[in-house]
Amino acid sequence: MPISLAQIVSEVKDYWGLRRKQPIGKLVKILRREGFKCPHVLSSIGEDSAAIDLGGDHLILLSTDAVIPELAKSKPYVAGYAAILVNVNEIYSAGGRPIVAMVNIAFTKINDGVKIMEGICEAGRKFHVEVVRGHTTPNAPVNGVSASICGTVHRDAYISAGGAKIADRLILALDLEGRVSPNYEYGWDTTALKPSDAILQRYESMRLLAEKRLLHASKDLSNGGIIGTTLLMLEYAQRGAIIDLASIATPADLDLMTWLKMYISTGFIVTTSKSNVNEVVRIFEDHGLSATDIGVINESKKMVVELGKESTTIFDFAKESIVAPPPPPQFDRVTTQKLKREKRKDPNNK
Repeated sequence: MPISLAQIVSEVKDYWGLRRKQPIGKLVKILRREGFKCPHVLSSIGEDSAAIDLGGDHLILLSTDAVIPELAKSKPYVAGYAAILVNVNEIYSAGGRPIVAMVNIAFTKINDGVKIMEGICEAGRKFHVEVVRGHTTPNAPVNGVSASICGTVHRDAYISAGGAKIADRLILALDLEGRVSPNYEYGWDTTALKPSDAILQRYESMRLLAEKRLLHASKDLSNGGIIGTTLLMLEYAQRGAIIDLASIATPADLDLMTWLKMYISTGFIVTTSKSNVNEVVRIFEDHGLSATDIGVINESKKMVVELGKESTTIFDFAKESIVAPPPPPQFDRVTTQKLKREKRKDPNNK
């Protein structure tokens, strides 16, 4: 029996992967109000990767994430691997290249600690990231693992999650060559069975698109799923969108509702101008990813989803919030710093 649009909306909004992000908003408000502001920070909360400007041609990118405790308890090796994977995605989402990682691990038994570290090392080899620092808590009450990754990007190639422009097209790019994870029922694993060079080729699509300045905004697909990730992008950009759910391709053995909830381990939501859609799609596909135009950005601050002849609003940011990040004007710091550099270089400036 075909699933209705109303059922899709209900299940997506109630999905734990999205609901678990909503308490973040209270903490973000405190940080915005009371946190110290560093002049070298170009963008931070709301981004997949914060951008730090220390001068020169490149920005430093920073990302950090933790693995859910249940996974660290039941599958410590997988948890170690995932801690690196999720951060690698966030660096590439900004158009950058990940370089080094720092890890924090806690374990109840040394055997679990060994498995966590083995998973971290496997991911490091696969994604070409060296672990350079860390902290270890043995004899902990529960297993836990988190990681932070440092990367770089040319300052003119940096892609902000908040850069979506009115009338941009939304492109969903992901790796359909995968499997439902044996470790997580809502996980689409695209890396465990692939060699490093095949994985890195897919990621290079984001770096090429960044170098060509073809994208206005980007986010990697999080455990909020395709819709949840897009909602986070829209909230940060203070935009709205109309999405055609029928345009979203699904693997042969999965229905649309299940697919919308999946954490897809190699996937991105990006925006680009209508004139660049064909080139963006071509670059993704040339690098092994499936890419589809699934909707359009508008100024409504609402997400509207369509399925066949049905249409409904799934989220209205005028009435509700997810993580309440600061508005994209924080990214104005990039323009300010650029003007200062140009002024210093101007031989006529005294």
